[in-house]
Amino acid sequence: MNVRTFPEALKAIMEQQGWTQTDLARELGVSQAWVSEVSRGQKDTGMAKAVNLLARVGWEIRISPKVEESVERREFLAAAASVIFVPSTGANPYQDASYVNTLATSLARSRYELGGIPLMSRASSHMQHVDRVLKDVSERPLQKAVSELMYQVTLVLYDAGKLAQADRTGGIALDLALRAQDFKSQARAYDSLSRVGLYRGDHARGVTYAQRGLQVPDITGSQRASLNMRLGRSLALIPEQKAASRDALDRALNVGGLSPFGEAALAGDVGIGLSQLREYGEAGTLLNEAASTIGQWSPLFRAQYLGRQIQTALRASDPSFAADRMNELARALPFVASARVDKRVHEILRASLKWNATPEIRQAREHLQSMISPETPPLAA
Repeated sequence: MNVRTFPEALKAIMEQQGWTQTDLARELGVSQAWVSEVSRGQKDTGMAKAVNLLARVGWEIRISPKVEESVERREFLAAAASVIFVPSTGANPYQDASYVNTLATSLARSRYELGGIPLMSRASSHMQHVDRVLKDVSERPLQKAVSELMYQVTLVLYDAGKLAQADRTGGIALDLALRAQDFKSQARAYDSLSRVGLYRGDHARGVTYAQRGLQVPDITGSQRASLNMRLGRSLALIPEQKAASRDALDRALNVGGLSPFGEAALAGDVGIGLSQLREYGEAGTLLNEAASTIGQWSPLFRAQYLGRQIQTALRASDPSFAADRMNELARALPFVASARVDKRVHEILRASLKWNATPEIRQAREHLQSMISPETPPLAA
């Protein structure tokens, strides 16, 4: 059974299963009103959401070009294409490595653009499906794919402030990577567990996971740079480890061959570590480089680095620059939904209060305050 629109797919599923709109809404985890509006073509939904929802009821999306001859990828994307909604041929699409890899890629792109909070429902759905098939994940390609998906779920949960859950899914990602004997997947999992440990305030755990990741053979340059950065940032918060922290951060910066996005992200993350070491001048330079370039790839990362720029400027007693960056951050906030960004904003508002008599700081604080809710719930332990 093939259909060519999302509303037709919903109607076909109800007919095939003998479901009412209420039944379908329950299976999809949406409201009956939503099913009604979409089925009648009165409400649109994005491709990523359609893929996620259809997977819950055993359907999938296939895209095929209308031309028969071979075409290059860019030409294919520009060409007219037909979208076909079909029942999945497998009992569970989460047992298809190619499908799972697509889900992981989609989740990563959405997180870069939106932040973790809007993706919580999707991440929770992935967790539930993976839990059901975990014992049957025995082939290495599927182990590697599910490890990557759980790595991306970990980063969503981490950004949404669900740190205990992020720790659990990071552990699943690592276990699957070890079973698959895939070194790059292992390095990614160790990296995610190091960042979760650091954000939970367990700096020693952040160090341990980063060191384990650096011991994995045959990892990429970008992974080595990231793990050294994680090590340096964790060490920066441990007494008597400042020199070791600086060495690790320098090693991260000296890794070459990164993509433009990778270079920008690394500059920002190393800048955070240098700020923790009170190297405010160098930290400010790196954070400015990151914040000014990374927005073309990730509004989330730009908001993060702007927040860190402001905190560095306040620690360096430069309220004028901090005020300018606070206004930039206020303009960036409507585009992301991140518990980490929200937490950073409240920290900035508290830290800048002592300069409130300065007109530019007072106006910037009012601008920033107007863009957030009065209270940010505390991050989960």
